[in-house]
Amino acid sequence: MNRNLNEYEDIQGLKKEYIDKISAVVNGCTSKVTLLALTKAEFNIIQDEFIHLVDIEVTCEHIFCNKHLIVTAVVSRKQI
Repeated sequence: MNRNLNEYEDIQGLKKEYIDKISAVVNGCTSKVTLLALTKAEFNIIQDEFIHLVDIEVTCEHIFCNKHLIVTAVVSRKQI
């Protein structure tokens, strides 16, 4: 969980696209990003890995093919 900001290259179970977008928020390149089509497992990984660095707001949830909860979430810099 305690990752250096330069060490986000690979988090098992999380797409590089999501890691890149979250890193942009954490590093101050942008104030917020929207992550589309997260599975519940991916959402949980993001919470576990980044919750101390970013705020996560779920904007949409739904079941896809009666299997996975798919989530759309907005990730923004944590206000200190």
